[in-house]
Amino acid sequence: MTDSQTGPRDETITDAALRVNLKLLDTLMNLAGELVLSRNQLLQSVKAEDLKGIALSSQRIDLITSDLQEAIMHTRMQPIDSIMNGFSNLARDWAKAQGKSLDLSIRGNEVELDKSILESLQSPLEGVLRHLVDLGLEPPEKRQEQGKDHTGLITVTAEHDAGQVSITLTDDGRGLDPDKVLAWAMSMGLTTEEQAGGFSDRQKLELIFQSICPGRDGSEKTPDATIASGIESLGGTLDISTVAGSGTTIRIKLPLTLAIIPSQIAAVGNERYALPQVNLNELIRIPAAQVKDKIEKVGDAAVVRLRGALLPLLDLAGLLDIQRQYVDEATGEEFPERRKNIADRRSRQLLDKTEDTTPDDKDAWHARLTSDRRQSKGSATNIAVVSAGAYKYGLVVDRFLDAEEIVVKPMGRHMKGCAAYAGATIMGDGKVALILDISNLAAMASLATSDETRSLDREIAEADTGDTTELILFKNGDTEHLCAPQDRVARIERIRTADIEDIGNTRVIQYRGGSLPLFTPEQVADVGPLPQKADQEVLVLKTGDKEIGLMVTPPVDTVAVALTIDDATLTGRAVKGSAVINGNTTLVLDVDEMVRILKPEWN
Repeated sequence: MTDSQTGPRDETITDAALRVNLKLLDTLMNLAGELVLSRNQLLQSVKAEDLKGIALSSQRIDLITSDLQEAIMHTRMQPIDSIMNGFSNLARDWAKAQGKSLDLSIRGNEVELDKSILESLQSPLEGVLRHLVDLGLEPPEKRQEQGKDHTGLITVTAEHDAGQVSITLTDDGRGLDPDKVLAWAMSMGLTTEEQAGGFSDRQKLELIFQSICPGRDGSEKTPDATIASGIESLGGTLDISTVAGSGTTIRIKLPLTLAIIPSQIAAVGNERYALPQVNLNELIRIPAAQVKDKIEKVGDAAVVRLRGALLPLLDLAGLLDIQRQYVDEATGEEFPERRKNIADRRSRQLLDKTEDTTPDDKDAWHARLTSDRRQSKGSATNIAVVSAGAYKYGLVVDRFLDAEEIVVKPMGRHMKGCAAYAGATIMGDGKVALILDISNLAAMASLATSDETRSLDREIAEADTGDTTELILFKNGDTEHLCAPQDRVARIERIRTADIEDIGNTRVIQYRGGSLPLFTPEQVADVGPLPQKADQEVLVLKTGDKEIGLMVTPPVDTVAVALTIDDATLTGRAVKGSAVINGNTTLVLDVDEMVRILKPEWN
């Protein structure tokens, strides 16, 4: 039935409506029926005090709930072409107004996103597209002088990427000159010459996205409705790269939905917080005795060296003004934690700018290195490595709890001014946990951006003349020590053994929207079998554009050593040889040969 037959279009009803496939509704009805049956079975088991029946019914309800959640999420999904369709005419109009010629190519129209994300994405996406037209494309005569087609091309591509949606915008224009961008930003009042004096090239480019986002009607929105903040408010990230004379690429990554998100639950004091998995890279636990070696100081800031790179640290308890507690292992009593610094006072000082250190101070510091008072397991430092936008840092918490899918609830009006939080959720025990806003936490703490940290890395590397190799150390069982190059390890994950599936002759686990093949060291090296545990540590190894998981025994550690490999005594398949590291004879794995053995079809 057409609009002409039904009368004027009711905007309110239409905007609140969704088209749902009838087959999907049938699935929802079937799942609802299964849920009722399982509920009845659970009630009967509880009444009969049948513990086995209660466990089976609970497992069944858990599976049905997951299927129900997935089906309901699909009802909210809409293809991205619902906002893309109008972009072609808009972009051509913008280009024509500047005397430019433009073709817009859109790919991946069928990719689906949550309706609420799509509605909020349109204005930021229009803003990014407009900047490419305004600042990236040259006039036709300039393009012809450079041997290019007089008509510019912008390609917008949407695709699924490890449980997220990636939107990439690429032009074939002149690229964005950082100095010109900086001049433009100053003319727009976005920064001053004094502020911009220490900006990196990346920060200059990111100034583009601090401009006021154009509204759909051509008017300008308020300053807090910027492109960057619009993307980040959706739980997304924005990345930009440019090559002079060749063009610019802008990548936007977004979660599939904001209603239910996978999160890591962490505790500080007696409070619990949710870290969205989309912002979480990995979890690190530094034993108490290793704090002085692993956590260092840069001026007044604490950093940890992770796989050869410096990572700034943010103490969540200090930022949120939460009183930390520690437990006396002898009595079980809780006491206030008096230690304020993340780094141990014996930690190596990096690039310390103070010039008033006396010889006596240095002697006292070196004397402290020979003793170690931090032996309690409760003194270990727990770090969540997180990233959002221009920031990547380590968030220090007291404890890591479970990884859970949480239902996002909006903040109450009295909490609207709390920039540290992106929302709230209700936990299984009925208590509220706040969802951390990773980007805002970094800004609140004035942490260094990723570019600034990389610059510091280079400065330290230039000052360090030692010829060392960065390695990941791990074990296979209790006695066999192994290592692999740090640059081949993408992530370190912890998985539940119960989640591992056997498909054909390969063990796999569902991972970031796909499947990760899992292997053990005994499959490629002359070592014993891996002990079976409820939880398993996995090194995610990268090979080209693919990844495999190597299951290992913790602790997993990092080290920089002057590596001397004995290639005569202990060698074999996928083993380069052995080396003595930290007093242990350690097998050095050859990752490339290991992949060739385990996945020959990838070669």
